[in-house]
Amino acid sequence: MTDEIPNILSRLYSERIQTGSRKQLKEGAMKIFKALCAMRVIKQSCRVLVTLLVSLATAHGQKYEITPLFGGMFGGTWELEQQGVPNFDAHKADSFSFGVAGGFRFDDSLDDCKACNLIEFRWLRQSTHLELRQNPLLPTPLTFPAFHPDVTLNYFLSDFTHEWAVEEAKMTKFFLTASLGATLASSPASSATRFVFGIGTGVKIFPKRHWGIRLQVEYLPIVMHAELQRVVCTVGCVVVLNGGIMNQFQLSAGPAFRF
Repeated sequence: MTDEIPNILSRLYSERIQTGSRKQLKEGAMKIFKALCAMRVIKQSCRVLVTLLVSLATAHGQKYEITPLFGGMFGGTWELEQQGVPNFDAHKADSFSFGVAGGFRFDDSLDDCKACNLIEFRWLRQSTHLELRQNPLLPTPLTFPAFHPDVTLNYFLSDFTHEWAVEEAKMTKFFLTASLGATLASSPASSATRFVFGIGTGVKIFPKRHWGIRLQVEYLPIVMHAELQRVVCTVGCVVVLNGGIMNQFQLSAGPAFRF
């Protein structure tokens, strides 16, 4: 709007020189007045918006928490099948994992504690491989090097967490987490989605009001019931057998941020 004022004044001066019309002078003055009023309205609106955002941030201070996670997945055995070969087990190699968790904190009316409950969504990713003693797709597997098909697992979890404060150490809180979700297991030949659940515990240390450290250990088994999944195919296909639970453990740590 401020860019229009010099243009209006320029046109106003030209019109006055050319015609000297009082009507045109009046119209020009009205345009300037409207432009100034619009500028005031914009400034006032911006001030109101900033004030509202600051008020909301204060009212919901430390209600949200986000944590980048880094750690490792340990354990897990898949039972595999290939035509013409007896069923065999493959161990999922221990490997690095990473992800992120974010959620909303709220009060617990039963324990009368402030913002000690947390509902989070968590995503984890593990890139690993299956360890087999021999390659079942080869006619003479004992003479072939170790067979290690790649496997990638993406976990999508809903976490329900309760925290307990330590009176002697105000910056430290222990917590217990229950998780439900799904994992997408991708192999060279196909992918399949499976149900996953977990229970874990850990500690959060917040030396500052808005940031700290989160340490967690978790039992995170996968229910091995899903559509047929092929691990790898050449002459024949190695498939994952359905049934049972694959036991595994997750260790993770990361910086936690509250706002």
